[in-house]
Amino acid sequence: MYGEFTRREFFKKAGILGTALALSGCGGSRAEHILVPFLDAPEEQVAGTFTFYATLCRMCPAGCGILAKTMGGRVHKLEGNPRHPVNQGRLCPRGQAGLQVLYNPDRLKGPQARADGRNSPLQAISWDAGVARLTEALKKAAQAGTGRVAVYGGQLPDQLYKAAALLLAGMAGQAGGADGAAAAPGGGARVPTVWSLQRAYNGERLLAQAANGLWGGSRVPVFDLGASDVVVSFSADLFETWISPVYYQRGYGALRKPGGTGRGYFVQVQPRLSLTGVSADEWLAPPPGREAEVALVLGRVILDEGLASPRRPSGIDAFFDGVDGRALSNDLGLRFESLVRLARFLGGAAAPLAVPGGGLGGHRNAVAAFNAVLALDLLLGAHGRTLKSSPGAPSPDLGPTETVSGFADVQSLVADMSKGAIDVLLVLDGDPLHDLPAALGFEQAAAKVPLIVDFSALTSDTGATVADLRLPSPTYLETWGYQVPQPGTDFVTLGGQQPVVRQLFDTRSAVDVLLSAAKEIGGATAKALPWESEVALIKEAVATLQDRPDASIIAADGNAFYARWQQFGGWWSTKPEAAASEVKVPPKASLRPATASQPSGPPAGRSFKLHVYPSMFVGDGRGAMLPWLQEVADTMTSVAWESWVEVNPGVAAELAVVTGDVVKVSSASGSLEVPVYVYPGVGPDMVAMPLGRGHEHSGRYASGSGVDPGRLLVLTDVDGAGELAWGETMVTLQKTGRSALLPRLEGSDSTVLPEGL
Repeated sequence: MYGEFTRREFFKKAGILGTALALSGCGGSRAEHILVPFLDAPEEQVAGTFTFYATLCRMCPAGCGILAKTMGGRVHKLEGNPRHPVNQGRLCPRGQAGLQVLYNPDRLKGPQARADGRNSPLQAISWDAGVARLTEALKKAAQAGTGRVAVYGGQLPDQLYKAAALLLAGMAGQAGGADGAAAAPGGGARVPTVWSLQRAYNGERLLAQAANGLWGGSRVPVFDLGASDVVVSFSADLFETWISPVYYQRGYGALRKPGGTGRGYFVQVQPRLSLTGVSADEWLAPPPGREAEVALVLGRVILDEGLASPRRPSGIDAFFDGVDGRALSNDLGLRFESLVRLARFLGGAAAPLAVPGGGLGGHRNAVAAFNAVLALDLLLGAHGRTLKSSPGAPSPDLGPTETVSGFADVQSLVADMSKGAIDVLLVLDGDPLHDLPAALGFEQAAAKVPLIVDFSALTSDTGATVADLRLPSPTYLETWGYQVPQPGTDFVTLGGQQPVVRQLFDTRSAVDVLLSAAKEIGGATAKALPWESEVALIKEAVATLQDRPDASIIAADGNAFYARWQQFGGWWSTKPEAAASEVKVPPKASLRPATASQPSGPPAGRSFKLHVYPSMFVGDGRGAMLPWLQEVADTMTSVAWESWVEVNPGVAAELAVVTGDVVKVSSASGSLEVPVYVYPGVGPDMVAMPLGRGHEHSGRYASGSGVDPGRLLVLTDVDGAGELAWGETMVTLQKTGRSALLPRLEGSDSTVLPEGL
């Protein structure tokens, strides 16, 4: 007889059986190693008890604080740090999946180099040999002239950005023959290039420049949803990937005021329906590139009905002169009455807020669009209340901190590579071969660079294809760091990063490698980087905060101060920063839709604007290496492990395609084939595709998964800004006659459309 088992008995017996099977396949010493993997435990470790270490998440640039739950020398779980001002204990799926970066089977286990040209295979070498090869190349580059060493990163921790900037400045001094103090970063020297399609999609640089025009200081402003009662978001994917999504999710929870008497009102203005749009009370869908014109209509109505704030700056009313609200609403495909009602909500709110999101930055009129939304904020008196300037570094010794580059800087770097003006390219983070638009020509330009060094912890397309030398860094859970979050909150903050486990493989911090190389180069370069180690650099910078009285850490002893900085996961002020006392009215410019100027024009046939957006889970592509994130169903389409192109139902009917049919998507830059997803959340004049997939040599989970829409982008500039207008690419769709199994969760399709679709 089989007998009867309770559920508890079943799992108990199954566990015993599983343990017996595991032990039966191992020798005695191997079994002991599996049961007690951390034989040399530190004093604070107690067998069978979890230990928590505070550190920073590096899965995106937001800089959330995390707690690593460890036992026996292994990390079991990552959670949010409740003390950290940015996320206050919350953590997004990407942050939680960071555990798989540490234990990824495709991590590089030591340095590698090509012995005989770029077509030869990568082979394991010693660290001494790798650093010596890098140092020799840097010495030759310094002797050859200024600017012949370049740095690229998708996102750089602040201490790494500082070390890289000082290295470049020191080498510029070296090339000039100076043997004294190095030039300041940016003072004629090349600076690190920090860019990726996700950073461009976020519009971080454009937004920082717009904020600088309001009150000075080139930092992304703080949009305080939690202090607001009516919020209108203009193409900001607040809850997915935009700049600091956990911070905005936390603010959204406060906006809704659970358990209170009021409930904030939230409106999303965006051509494509996103998770943020689904979470809104209203979704308005103007044509792509025309979202900011809604702000003009709202501002005009607010003025006409006498609802503007009495604290608005002088001269702001003129920004909305000449706006015909009704005519413009009709042109946008929106009901004027709906916008009047929304304007009254904003004008009557105690704490209104308009958020200019990264989607505005994808079009040629991006500068005017950001200014239009910020002008609406000024009209409503939001400045200093719900719209605030973002605090900078709490000490000048922490700088320079990470700065996102303009696309013109990226173009200049690739152009210098193409003409042989770069001798050494240091890829400190990211995967430029995948992260940059294919039309930029990075792969072809890389062939002209004598030495490309990749510092990634995981294998990547860049490292596997064009790198001559791979010097793998430890993961962010194995090394030190600090970050001044941007936008952060209205509290000055310095997040602290520390190792939570010992390094698993033969890796070295990129900062330590740069310090070692600088010491060997000598001269101005060595003087620019005088520290013995990354830890020494960080300790010296953190020590400058010790005497601040308005702080979360008070300690008279320097060692105690540094220890508490590690223990708490950072340092932050206890008082909000004072709001800017004066603001300037942003310059007014035309928001008329600009005609996209594309090389050779779009392909023949009916054209659609291509809207690309970062995947909520795989982000700019670094999440594609993690199976936890690959297998999570997309929030809007429920697709996993694959790419798709979103097509309006009416367009799908015209093309006679259904979900799963493969189409050829073509632009002036190239073409690719991808399954259709019929989606009522896009208009008939556009199609949409997620970024982050389409890797070729990035490990078992990312390689061969989906396609890279960056290969389709045409290099159109934002008017007068030196930025990429990534939303101006026109594409055509062509049936292939084939279908693919699109892995997705089943469910009903929504047929509820917003105004404008």
